[in-house]
Amino acid sequence: MFVHVADQRSGETLFCRRMAPRERLDARKFAHEIAGMYDCTIAEPDGHIPNCCGDIRVEFRPRRDDPVCIWSGESFYFAA
Repeated sequence: MFVHVADQRSGETLFCRRMAPRERLDARKFAHEIAGMYDCTIAEPDGHIPNCCGDIRVEFRPRRDDPVCIWSGESFYFAA
């Protein structure tokens, strides 16, 4: 399984790596890691963020370069 994080506006891959065998599929954890890399924080929404509507999207994929087959995904906004 791979974790893939992309910029929603540009489609640029910000982060992609193979997950460890017992690593949890925790999208929020990876979103916070990426935000920290860019000196930002993740906004805590007061409701659901529709798919593909945030600043970044965290996806869990069985194959690195297959954007069609996604196990799970979640979108996040950076805090203002």
